[in-house]
Amino acid sequence: SVCGYALMREDEDGQVRCQTKQQVKEHPKVALQQQKLSDKDREFMRMIFDKVLFNSGKYPEEQEYQQLLDETFLQTQYTDVCWALNQFDISSGGINKASQIKGPVLIYHGELDIV
Repeated sequence: SVCGYALMREDEDGQVRCQTKQQVKEHPKVALQQQKLSDKDREFMRMIFDKVLFNSGKYPEEQEYQQLLDETFLQTQYTDVCWALNQFDISSGGINKASQIKGPVLIYHGELDIV
């Protein structure tokens, strides 16, 4: 999304976007996912894949699916990716407004994409 993926936390002012990498790392969604990756929890990751990546109902062959899961557990920068997504926002309401981009921009997504 052009808005990235804001990770919100509660503070005295209500809901605010995480401002530091440490806040992102400690965010309940990130911490849970990181733990599941560390534990190599195939059942959990498959559930996430089915809901988010393969939400069209089209699934890879079982052998390919298992390879995708294997590759997932090799990832070591999950928190960094979450931090980048939390910081990225080129929407009209974002810090880096899309109107300031000088080159052509292609925004590509499928009709059923939810990520």
